[in-house]
Amino acid sequence: MLTHRFRSLPRLGLLLACSGTALKLVAGGSGLNTIVVINRSSPNSCELGNYYCERRQVPAENVLFIDWTGGNTSWTSADFYATLRDPLVSMLATQAISNQIDFVVLSMDIPFTTMNGTDANGTTSALFYDLKSLFGYGWNGLTNSYCASEEIFAQARPASAPGLSVLCTMLTSDSLTSAKALVDQGIDGDGTCPSQPVILAQSSDTARNIRYHQFDRVILDMRVQGDCLVVRTNSDDLSGLTNLMGYETGLANFVAPPGMFAPGAIADSLTSYGGIIFGSNPQTTLLAFIQAGAAGSFGTVTEPYAIPQKFPDPAVYFYQARGFSLAESYYQSLMVPYQGLVVGDPLSAPFRRPGAGTWSGTVSNALLHGTVPLSLQFTAADPAHPLQQVDLFIDGRLFQTLTNVPPLPGNHLSMALNGAAISYTVAPNATLRAIASDLAQSINSPSITNVSGIIAVVHGDRLELDGISTNHPVSPANLHRVGPPGAPGNRSTELARSAAGSAAALTTFIRAPKDVFTQSTARGMKSCMINGPTPFPLGGWIAVLVTKTNGDVVTVGLTNQAATATPFDLSGQLVNAINAIANLQGPDGITAGDLATDTFVSGMFNIYARSAGVEAAGATIRILTSGNVASPSSAVPLKDNLPDLQPRNHIYVTAGATNLAVSFSFDTSQVADGFHELLAVAYEGSHVRTQTRASLPVQIQNSPLSATLTLQDLPVPSPVSGTYHAQVTASTNDVASMGLFSTGGLLASTTNQSSSIFTISGASLGAGLHPFYAVVKTSSGLVYRTQTQWARLTE
Repeated sequence: MLTHRFRSLPRLGLLLACSGTALKLVAGGSGLNTIVVINRSSPNSCELGNYYCERRQVPAENVLFIDWTGGNTSWTSADFYATLRDPLVSMLATQAISNQIDFVVLSMDIPFTTMNGTDANGTTSALFYDLKSLFGYGWNGLTNSYCASEEIFAQARPASAPGLSVLCTMLTSDSLTSAKALVDQGIDGDGTCPSQPVILAQSSDTARNIRYHQFDRVILDMRVQGDCLVVRTNSDDLSGLTNLMGYETGLANFVAPPGMFAPGAIADSLTSYGGIIFGSNPQTTLLAFIQAGAAGSFGTVTEPYAIPQKFPDPAVYFYQARGFSLAESYYQSLMVPYQGLVVGDPLSAPFRRPGAGTWSGTVSNALLHGTVPLSLQFTAADPAHPLQQVDLFIDGRLFQTLTNVPPLPGNHLSMALNGAAISYTVAPNATLRAIASDLAQSINSPSITNVSGIIAVVHGDRLELDGISTNHPVSPANLHRVGPPGAPGNRSTELARSAAGSAAALTTFIRAPKDVFTQSTARGMKSCMINGPTPFPLGGWIAVLVTKTNGDVVTVGLTNQAATATPFDLSGQLVNAINAIANLQGPDGITAGDLATDTFVSGMFNIYARSAGVEAAGATIRILTSGNVASPSSAVPLKDNLPDLQPRNHIYVTAGATNLAVSFSFDTSQVADGFHELLAVAYEGSHVRTQTRASLPVQIQNSPLSATLTLQDLPVPSPVSGTYHAQVTASTNDVASMGLFSTGGLLASTTNQSSSIFTISGASLGAGLHPFYAVVKTSSGLVYRTQTQWARLTE
């Protein structure tokens, strides 16, 4: 029977062991959770896939070889299903590994476009939630329910996926060397917690800069998070930019300079054909960012039209800053991804914070038999990232969950927001999301909100707290700080506090990243429109009435003096006139801009407050015309972006322990005799699920059976073009079967032979580092796995 030891709760581990914790919630992101798809017909695909497996420690059996000779640009839906999707589904079922696979990597020379009739789908998106048709599905059928969820992917796979759903990306570039560099760019950034900035560019291309409306929300969230600087710019010029953690723009053509990005960076442009990475294309493709050093990028493979939901929301950088992987971040930022292609290392996670783990009491390569006691010690990176679950993998396969520390019923959570007290007790079987939802319900009750002026919005395991009323300004002067009572500079009431309550231990935590609410740097905005007859009537007039926050009224007007002028022309004149009025240029004034140059008939532009925050946005505007249609036609404040103007904080809900000790009894008879790797994986107790790993190679011997594997003619390195041989010899003549395994799983097998020589085709494996091991089975049911040997094949 398994037994566990949890440092601060001696009885908890035993109770968990007896509960038979289900094998689920693997996630977190590593080679254990990844399938690499290699096109055996392409030497470059083989070499790149093998390189990725080596660097990411992907188990050999997690490689799926396909054979495709039809080029790397496009294939039909029938090709997609027969060559890729159906073999992948079969592989997951045959190996019974669906419960541990979340990611799929397509190794270059696999078509990036899949045609579903006349509808072009990105191949990566097709594996994410199947092929979509614009005419065969309504809008709901095209949306991605995983978007913006901040959930564990295994629990929140897209609802519109009819079956298989994986976080799929493609590894590719214009050369094998560049594609290998892409792998390095993702891996080299892992866990570096970089401080380099992300730039969000509102380009001059008004047809493509449409994501700028989301910039301020993400900038505020990132300022609350405090991990990465995000700034906005109006420049189209990328020259001279270096060492960025991200860049988001909207341009059809641009030049990304070498060294533009730090390892782990994400960058993309909203344009029609950024995902047509090979073949004729009048626009700059996403590969420009890859070649400039980005670890991942996105583009559409067909005309998507100016629909921002089809492109990554700037929140992709916030998800990345939380610790989510590149693939998790991208797919959470895409509402309608079906026309899109994601290129990059799906596991890249520069902001993940793994802890440390060690095996204790057992030496490496120890000989084990019978039932043996084994122990592990895991330590979290910091108290904000406790460890919750520990799984045991044997030879890359999920074997069992050793412990799972849930939010304990009876744990007590409390907050004080502007004098309003919130008290919550964890219920039985509560999940992190359920706790966050219950807290939000309490915060949003009228009795609390009317006092605090704060509302809460649930995002998975995170609460977004927003100050909503100017009658209750949430500022450093009147917001209770986080900290123990009596701490220097802190008030006596905490913003967020966790206690064991009636439970035997404290395993549930709430945390705010900042001790006070963060003030917004966004300026209030109002979208304006002038429409009507074209041309604009000669002698017609437009006037804007501005009521400033101090009550002063300023009128800006003009009269049309050109017989051919359009509402667009008059709108441009009005923008210039507003910006020229001296009485509107002070901190309490307004400014106009963002004239939409893609209309040329109607006039659309924005008016902004000149100062940040809710108070400055209280200035009102009204547009009057002599017969044309104008909006707003009644006095309204500059609060189209009100949620981004309000002060904000976050509350994170986590579970687990900073120090997690696990002891268990390992019945070695459940595993084949021979050589194995015991890999214990601890997961962060949040929806990010960052993994901390501890490896222990062992030898198990419970029977007389043994076997040897000899690579007869495989020097290190060996030409990939060669043919080689491996001999497997068993210690008994009672052999039912004998199999040789390497990259991609079983290479060859024999029956009823105590010694066999297997032929190895280097070209079928491709250039790279390959493991080789054999499995011998007797007619009486004994099984032996030989020690793994490695060989490198080179071009």
